Amino acid sequence: MFDGTNQVTVAVPVSGDENVMVPVIRAVVENSDGSDSILLQRRSNPEEAVFGMYELPGGRWRAGESPDVAISREVHEETGVLLSSVSGIEIDTLDSRRAIATVMPIAVVAGVRGAFPAIHVVVAASGTGAPEFGDGEAFDARWWPTRSVRIEMIERPAAFVPSTLAALNAYFDSMESERG
Repeated sequence: MFDGTNQVTVAVPVSGDENVMVPVIRAVVENSDGSDSILLQRRSNPEEAVFGMYELPGGRWRAGESPDVAISREVHEETGVLLSSVSGIEIDTLDSRRAIATVMPIAVVAGVRGAFPAIHVVVAASGTGAPEFGDGEAFDARWWPTRSVRIEMIERPAAFVPSTLAALNAYFDSMESERG
């Protein structure tokens, strides 16, 4: 519900007497065409506090979905981009009825204030294709040169959804650590 202050009020999921965080999976998607670019989109709902801000593609992680299936579905639904790989996920099949997914994310980001109590598990992925967008929660999905993203993060940090800014900082920090 829109309350007129650029904040959206939503019902917080409850289990017993406790509020529950909503699991969200997002990805830093690198373009596998070798162009050194990543996929970003902007929020399209003018009633949301994050309207027009840049974010990583992703969304609610459905019960029973493996993390690789969830992020592949979300990226494709929001941008039309097909993922060719998702890093840091291992599926261990215990028996015909049970499997465990182990995720080694780039970052786990949790909003501690705001209308949407979510925990964002951010993974690395690669994909290719021309982003498309329709009448969803996001628009302006496109491949951004990595250098341009880094400049935007420094010069205009408020242009990014806060969870995306935190995840991208972790991503770029991990890239620099790998280079040594």
